Amino acid sequence: MTHTIYIVDDDASVREGLATLLEISGFAVEAFDCGEALLDRNPTELGVILLDMRMPGLSGLQVQQILIERRSNLPIIFLTAFADVPRVVSAMQNGAEEFFIKPVSGEQLVGRIEQIIQKYELSLESQLERKLFDAKLNSLTEREVEVLKLSIAGLSCKDMGAQLGVSHRTIELHRSHIFAKLDSASLNDLLRTLSKLGITLA
Repeated sequence: MTHTIYIVDDDASVREGLATLLEISGFAVEAFDCGEALLDRNPTELGVILLDMRMPGLSGLQVQQILIERRSNLPIIFLTAFADVPRVVSAMQNGAEEFFIKPVSGEQLVGRIEQIIQKYELSLESQLERKLFDAKLNSLTEREVEVLKLSIAGLSCKDMGAQLGVSHRTIELHRSHIFAKLDSASLNDLLRTLSKLGITLA
């Protein structure tokens, strides 16, 4: 995946220095001199936002809040020349991934960006996997859902048949359909998938 680093800082020398560092490190870069310019750009591509905390016009925290309202999921790293604890705490509570005091070590910044991108990609993969599995679950019939829940609860085919008023062979047939639709080799395999994706069937 190609990621773009969005630099937002009113100091031209900071923007240029960061852009050079990140381009040398192999990233695509877009730079903005204010938060309003970033918001006008409205980035939706994969990437990370490097956001100055104090700027003329909208502050970094205000830009972060607007991005939250727009449901942007781009990770944010804050840059600040001042160790302003209340602002830093607010930024982190609102989901910022990191903050650095200027001047920041180039090696440290690049390393953290790479960590965040890796985490971000894993999150996207997990979301996609969950979405695909939800679609498979939605393909089950009402009776198959019943059988699945009872199977997870530990009932045998015989007990399920008695509870649902059908033969145990019918239950076995339902289970085979369930495993086929959910691409699972066995109940244990299915349970591992549900656990991994954080799915509970009430």
